[in-house]
Amino acid sequence: MSLRLLSMLLPLLAALASPAHAAPGIDVYALPYPLVDEHGRQRRLADWRGRPTIVAMDHSTWSAVCSSTARRLHALQVAADRLGKDVEFVVIGIEPDKDTPQSWARYRRERGVEGDNWHFLRASVADTPNVAASLGVNYRYEYGDLILDLRILRVGADGRVMRVVEGYDTDTEAFLR
Repeated sequence: MSLRLLSMLLPLLAALASPAHAAPGIDVYALPYPLVDEHGRQRRLADWRGRPTIVAMDHSTWSAVCSSTARRLHALQVAADRLGKDVEFVVIGIEPDKDTPQSWARYRRERGVEGDNWHFLRASVADTPNVAASLGVNYRYEYGDLILDLRILRVGADGRVMRVVEGYDTDTEAFLR
């Protein structure tokens, strides 16, 4: 292989080997994937255009690894209430075969999620990896348990990603400002 070809391929290989990240400037609301909400209605992310929205992927079932995403989303709702901010929460299932309307109802009950500003959705089995990649969400199975990176997006009214939570030391109120 020539040195020139190798120098062109290395950046591509490095990008493919690194964790997924939402493309800079991505319009989340323009993603083409059809979704089904917890009530069985057909939805698209565009349904939230014009409103400040928190978008995350999670799973509706419990596993040996507790959902950090659910805890952080709850903390964001508490902070939004404290700051007087109206925010929509859109949670997309990472396991479409298990994230059913019934399991999302159980998720709401067991995690104390209330409010009409929370929306639980799922994509098709074929589209879920594409949704995850578009949002920059990494996930895999280890020893039968789902391992899901903590990644929560704050999306502006225009669909642009304004801020991202990817760790545990993020200031929740600053994320919402």
